[in-house]
Amino acid sequence: MLASELIEYIIENNKIEDVLTSLGCHHINSQSQLEYRCALPNHNNKTSVSVKKETLKIRIYSEDETVYGDIFTLTMHIKGISFPKAVKYMHEVLGLKYTKYKKNDKEDEKENKNPLNVFLKVKPKKINKIDVSDIKFEDCTNINDFLPYLYIGWYKEGILPITRKVFNIRFDEKTNRIAIPHYNPEIPDKIMGIMGRSILSADLCDALNIPKYYPLVKFPKSLSLYGYTQNYKDIIESGVVFTLESEKSVLKLHSKQIRNAVAIGSHSLSDYQIKLLIGLNVEIVICYDQDIKEDYVISECKRISNIRKCSYMFDRWNLLNAKESPADKDLKIFNFMFKYRTKI
Repeated sequence: MLASELIEYIIENNKIEDVLTSLGCHHINSQSQLEYRCALPNHNNKTSVSVKKETLKIRIYSEDETVYGDIFTLTMHIKGISFPKAVKYMHEVLGLKYTKYKKNDKEDEKENKNPLNVFLKVKPKKINKIDVSDIKFEDCTNINDFLPYLYIGWYKEGILPITRKVFNIRFDEKTNRIAIPHYNPEIPDKIMGIMGRSILSADLCDALNIPKYYPLVKFPKSLSLYGYTQNYKDIIESGVVFTLESEKSVLKLHSKQIRNAVAIGSHSLSDYQIKLLIGLNVEIVICYDQDIKEDYVISECKRISNIRKCSYMFDRWNLLNAKESPADKDLKIFNFMFKYRTKI
């Protein structure tokens, strides 16, 4: 299940206390109809953790700082584990199989009672319907065949070695392409495919008729939201997800300490990507490249804005060069564009 689906499952099946107990929280108390309060493991403050019953949003109070997030960030905080391991842990606690399931006839009968029907409000676009369970993970086990090095050109553009490590960026010396693994949002410790990015400039790729991006291990990009796995904690804590076109933009922002961004691999959101974004329950900020028309950006936002808070960053001040992303600029410009974003 997706993280958002697990949250709905916990709420609908009254499993909140079970999850908190499994994490070692104690003195769990239903303070009101709205929230639970409890203490962290090995701590005495009986009200240091609050958990909203309707959303599983959490707040951890301490003398040093207040931490915001959801039930997964609480799990990561207590267990000291990554988001993929937190998702796996939650499956185990709930007794659920840690794989994508396929609906059967009985599940279809329950469709109308499913709280996730909120996603059906999304205005659909014509896309190829592909099930995540169709992806064969054994095709992606060759990630170690690629060199664990950061391309020098990207380093000069500001992408740091720590970012390379977090996102497992590699280099394919056979094709002279940067190997960019995409992780499965439903089984986030599994690689669903590997995109290869040419080290040549975009203009040179066009002149030589060479694709700038080419899959080294094929996968349906419409089922990927790049950065979802690595940046989940920061997205939930910040309450904002920057939605960009390219993986490179996510990496640049990560190296600038902006770690709540994802990329869709194009400038057209698929229904599945919208489902993932909506499931985060945060403000969705569209940050497309400079060459995308504002009317089109607005149309993308309107596919989301009837369900979640949505806005977009658009260059009205001629701050970006042709085909540049807001992520290509320094933090001063990026933060300026975010501050004056257009809300839908």
